[in-house]
Amino acid sequence: MNNGTIKAWVQTLGLQLLSGFAAALALGGALLFVIFALFSYMNLYSTLHADVQGRVQFLSEVYHTQGLERLTEIVGRQGFSDDSADVLYFLEMKSAETSALAPAFAYRDDTFGLVQFLLQGLYWNNETERRMFAETESLNPELRLTVGRFYQDEFDAINYLVGKVAMVIAVFWLFAMLTTTVATHRALMGTHRIGTELRAIMQKNLEGRLPRDAVTPYLKDLVDVGNEMLDHVAMSLQGVRSVSDNIAHDLRTPLTRLRNKLTQLKPRVPKEYESTIDELLSDCDDLLASFNALLRISMLEAGSQIRTDAKQVSLRVVLQDVVEMYEPVANDTGVLIDFQAEYVEQINGETDLLGQMFANIIDNAIKFTPSGGVIQIRLERFGPEQIQVSIADSGVGIPEAERKQVFRRFYRGEPSRSEHKGHGLGLSLVQAIAFYHRASIKLKDNNPGLRVQVYFPLVLDATRSLAPDRAQA
Repeated sequence: MNNGTIKAWVQTLGLQLLSGFAAALALGGALLFVIFALFSYMNLYSTLHADVQGRVQFLSEVYHTQGLERLTEIVGRQGFSDDSADVLYFLEMKSAETSALAPAFAYRDDTFGLVQFLLQGLYWNNETERRMFAETESLNPELRLTVGRFYQDEFDAINYLVGKVAMVIAVFWLFAMLTTTVATHRALMGTHRIGTELRAIMQKNLEGRLPRDAVTPYLKDLVDVGNEMLDHVAMSLQGVRSVSDNIAHDLRTPLTRLRNKLTQLKPRVPKEYESTIDELLSDCDDLLASFNALLRISMLEAGSQIRTDAKQVSLRVVLQDVVEMYEPVANDTGVLIDFQAEYVEQINGETDLLGQMFANIIDNAIKFTPSGGVIQIRLERFGPEQIQVSIADSGVGIPEAERKQVFRRFYRGEPSRSEHKGHGLGLSLVQAIAFYHRASIKLKDNNPGLRVQVYFPLVLDATRSLAPDRAQA
């Protein structure tokens, strides 16, 4: 996968939606986990603090009401030397140089508030010590009491619960991402399919419509809007074509009569007017050619495409005949035609239409190729199911922005191309003939010049042999 493909994939709507949902879901899951963990540890801290504080207050009250002897008796039962007890007590004289607690108190003192309690919970890594929550209170200026409670079991239970919650959130996130990916893919595949079918309809047959039953319910409205748009476009184009076709049809007959009368009049006029008659005849021929081309385009576009059982035609023979016809014209303008053809299978087609299509392309190539230029014509297989005809010149070319416009009727292009004589229907006829033969056309830059590539579909058949072409490359 190259950088362009990766960039195109990253910029797709599906990935953007999925990335945004994944980030939002991950943020929500992390926030939920932090809230649950903080609540659990805060609840443990509150429980420990209340328990130890209650015991300190009780023993302080015992000291003040029953005296030191009674307090010493209670404390002595659960001194810090008893590691098996859950709650330990310690009495200490402040005047002692060394605390008797020091050698016996091998436990961490978590009495520095909630924040330190949470931090010590995160960074505690001493497996030899049990966790203790301890508080110290001065009973008199010389005596202080320390009460400690072990909470290792509770802490381990909370850690286990927090870990399980984190696992559940992660599994939920993965499941949500999987289901969202499938749903997004299905939704976007539906829109992608609609876009592909719309593009095919616009390029090949405006009479086609989007299938409504094959899409999900939430895309049916989009399909309906698309079909209404196609109806409107087809109606508009049909109106324009009908007007132009009617004009061409209605004017062709009187124009033919006019030409015949000019032909009959030519021998009767003085010689100084013969050149004028010739110019009028030439103009009539150009108009008739335009009308005939316009009517032929309409017939090809209005009719169905060629049948699969139509007569088989050798593209090699058709191209060779057209090249032989245009080689003298090319030689007169100083242009070389380089024709090379492979032995390829025949296709279903009509010879005269294919000859007209290639003649129009080659004629344009000769017109726009300067003296000393070369026109390369290639016939070859393109993949297992197509045949490619490539006609490349070294002329002025066509700007990329105009390549989709040149197939429109009467389009003349930029001024430099408009200097040449023509009626703007040549490439329209080429496209109509290609559509009739189920072929596709691509215009590419030849650096310099223009490369016209025509792709003909080839239905492979085990009984079909190579065409017995008579032409040689």
